[in-house]
Amino acid sequence: MENERKRLKFEVLLERYFTNFHRILFTNLIFALPSAVVFASFYFLNSLIFKDSLVVPFLLLGIIPLFPFFAGVVMVTRNIARGESNVPVFRTYFGAVKANFLPFLLHGVLIYVASMLSVLSISLYVSMLSVSWLFYVLLFFAIIITLLLLYTAFYIPLMSITYDLPLRYVYKNSFLMSFGEIKNNLFATLALAVVFGICFTAVAFINSGIVKIIIIAALWVLLIPATCTFMVVFFIYDGMTSIIRDKEELSRELSDSIEKSMAQKDKPQPQPTEEDFSYIDISTLKDTDDYIFHNGRMVKQSTLLRMIREQEEQKAKSKESSKS
Repeated sequence: MENERKRLKFEVLLERYFTNFHRILFTNLIFALPSAVVFASFYFLNSLIFKDSLVVPFLLLGIIPLFPFFAGVVMVTRNIARGESNVPVFRTYFGAVKANFLPFLLHGVLIYVASMLSVLSISLYVSMLSVSWLFYVLLFFAIIITLLLLYTAFYIPLMSITYDLPLRYVYKNSFLMSFGEIKNNLFATLALAVVFGICFTAVAFINSGIVKIIIIAALWVLLIPATCTFMVVFFIYDGMTSIIRDKEELSRELSDSIEKSMAQKDKPQPQPTEEDFSYIDISTLKDTDDYIFHNGRMVKQSTLLRMIREQEEQKAKSKESSKS
């Protein structure tokens, strides 16, 4: 049954991808325009600042100003991945960019910093492996943390465009889902590996460097960003929405419970009714533990006597306070 369900999910993936292939292609072409402008600008700045050196971390700074345009890719592929038909690519893309420009700019900064720190730490520990076995342990933990950051980055853009949440909750929930939804994350990773494997195969057996560059550029312009985003979103969207929905229902139930409790507190409490002792001849009561029948229950005479005296004292106090 489980294998059949997985097979059906794989069929749905292929059906939605190839049915909307022209939309994915169009989305990728739109995203290629700001990509070309941003990376060409940073390449030009790199040439001015560092002369003949190609500083990759500086070039990758282009991720930050480019990331708001990635919001459009996420929005279009999300709508396709969840089964919407006839998605209007142009309007959806630029609507998402406009609505999410500033949050995605911040996402770009954080993802750039996390990426650089991850690459730096892994590179450092790999270079130090010959020094001590301790660096194998540090390398292992660095790889685990890098994977968790990668999976967190899967959720941040998708959650931002899907829910109107404060950024701190977007980051917190994305990080929690990086290991809480590990099964779906691994499927998404496997899908990415398949995409990059196909792309690698397309250029691996080509000897000409110029032809390789042309093919890689064509793959980036036509396929890679939108296809990879579609694959990730397809596998993580249902799990993400299910968790957020459960949280919303729990929060709603808690809010309802609190509101009912507050309403109960605000509701005027009924005043206690004064017991009627008029039919009792107090002179017949004794200060003993003998029982007497009163208001449908058996009460000790000493208790009943005390109750009558307390009531008389309260009435006397009320009269004094009303006179004054």
